[in-house]
Amino acid sequence: MKEAVQELTPFISPNLRLDIVTCLWEEYRDEVKLADELGCRPALVDKWLKEGKAPSDKHMCQILSLALRRSSRVREILQVEVLEQIESLFADIDIRHKEKPGRDLGKILDLLDEKSRQILWYLWWNRHAEIDELVELTKAHSDMDILLRIKGVINPAAQDVLGRELVRFENARIDPVTGEKVLSSWWLEEGSLLGRRREPLVDIFEENGHIAIIAQLPASLDLAGEAQVESKDGVLRIRVAKVKG
Repeated sequence: MKEAVQELTPFISPNLRLDIVTCLWEEYRDEVKLADELGCRPALVDKWLKEGKAPSDKHMCQILSLALRRSSRVREILQVEVLEQIESLFADIDIRHKEKPGRDLGKILDLLDEKSRQILWYLWWNRHAEIDELVELTKAHSDMDILLRIKGVINPAAQDVLGRELVRFENARIDPVTGEKVLSSWWLEEGSLLGRRREPLVDIFEENGHIAIIAQLPASLDLAGEAQVESKDGVLRIRVAKVKG
């Protein structure tokens, strides 16, 4: 693995390096501990996180090795970003390849109706849900409506895009984020939805007399405070303050 990491490091852009450092920070939340794991000074970690200085190749090898062990999200980011760079280089020199099924949430959403998209967004946000939650969410007539939607709409669409099912029922499973044992719930398969489009993903739903607007944001973006919402002539503008690093 060490040799593979060394060979991969030169392909990692400065912005992607900072994204990977941020993912590690989210795992540790302690500059001293993270620096100790990486074998460097805490001031250097602080420089990456707060000053936005991308790690050198030497440090990036250590960062990437640790991140691949500690953060599943880093694997997803690398898969998307590095492959995208390579494909762009191939396109520049006119080397083509057959397109394979992607791992793109947008591609799946394009194939779904509103209620199916609503279920997918809900599972992405919560990781799992009991069928009663999904019935309430979509105002379905019965559990069977949800089952038919998952098995007849969502999973077939995922099969077309990913080559496999996306939503799975588990009698019992440990939530990797909370450590809680979750019973009789539907789960979104980890690592299935991360993808990049040139345009951001945004969806709109009507929920119990409200309008719910859901948008995909970069993982490294931290927001703070209450959102300022304005609407004028059919245009919605939302402002949210960023956390100062």
